[in-house]
Amino acid sequence: MIVVVLILSLVGAIMVGRGPFHSVTLNLHGAARQVASAMREARMQAIYSGTTLPFTLDAAHRDYGQQPGLRHSLPAGVSIAGPARFLFYPDGSAAGPTAALAEGGRHVILRVNWLTGAVGVEGP
Repeated sequence: MIVVVLILSLVGAIMVGRGPFHSVTLNLHGAARQVASAMREARMQAIYSGTTLPFTLDAAHRDYGQQPGLRHSLPAGVSIAGPARFLFYPDGSAAGPTAALAEGGRHVILRVNWLTGAVGVEGP
């Protein structure tokens, strides 16, 4: 019984000393999902309001959001592979380039279907 307690305390000490587990891939995918969600929200607002809404990814400031409107920062370590500007139209369609988020040598692609305005996330 004492041996088991000693082993568990040793493992616990090692885990605490190592710090929290951090997955670059999960962090990158989480950021991509947040950006895609904000893009989908912009599309829905364009449809609802009947106006064209611009949505930008700003590589210099590492943020994204509607222009003008609330801007969201990317998590530490995640970067935008270049500036991108998307337009969401009242009929649900969209225009814009393919954008990429990167972290630790990995990248995730954000695509917008020009006809339907559907936002997709692709990557490892």
